[in-house]
Amino acid sequence: MKSQSFQDKLDIIIEKVFLWAIPEWVKPNWLTYFRILTVPIIGYLLHNGNIKSAFILFIVSVSSDFLDGTIARRRNKITDLGKVLDPIADKMLIATILIYIGFEYLIIKIFLIFIIFEIISVIFGSVLAYKIGRPVGANIYGKIKMVLQSLSVGTFLIGIFLNNKLLITGSVYVLSIALFFAVLAGIEVYRKKRIVLKKHFKNFIRSI
Repeated sequence: MKSQSFQDKLDIIIEKVFLWAIPEWVKPNWLTYFRILTVPIIGYLLHNGNIKSAFILFIVSVSSDFLDGTIARRRNKITDLGKVLDPIADKMLIATILIYIGFEYLIIKIFLIFIIFEIISVIFGSVLAYKIGRPVGANIYGKIKMVLQSLSVGTFLIGIFLNNKLLITGSVYVLSIALFFAVLAGIEVYRKKRIVLKKHFKNFIRSI
C-alpha cells in the first residue's frame, strides 16, 4: 500500500508538470516504441565517439520511461503488451551504454549478466502469464533501480566526455546501489508471479 501510495503521488506530480502537454490520443506504448528505436541510434553515436549527442538522446529516451507509465495509469491505458515491452526497452537502453563503457569494472559485468537474466525472465514469464493470467507490472523497487541506473550511466557519459575520474568513480558506486534495488525488484516480481501460479494451480485442482 505504501509503495502504491508513493507511485500515485509521483504520477500526480508528473501529470501536473508534463501530461498537460501530451494529447489524450497519444498511447503510452508509442513512447515505449520510441525508446526501443533510440537504442541502436545511441549505440551508433557512441561507437562513432559522439558522446554529447548520445547523452542528449539518452536523456530524452529515459525520460519517456517515466511518462509512458504515468500516461498508462492516469489515463487508464495500461496494456499487457506495455507491461512486457516497457522493462525490455529499459534494459536494452541501459545495456547498450554499459557495453560501450566496457568491462573494466566488475559491477558492469555483474549488471550486464543480471540484465540478460532479467530479459529472459520477462520473456518467459510473459509467455507463462499470457497462459495463466496477466503479466506482472513494474514495482517500486524497479522504478528506483531505473532512476539510479539512469543516473549512473548518464553520469558515466558526462565523466567520459569531460575526462573526469571523480564522476566516473561516483557513477560506479551509484550503479552498485542500483544493483541492490534490481535484486529487490526481482524478488518482488518472483513473489507476485508465485501468487499467480498458486492461484492458477488451485483453480486447476478444483476443475478436476
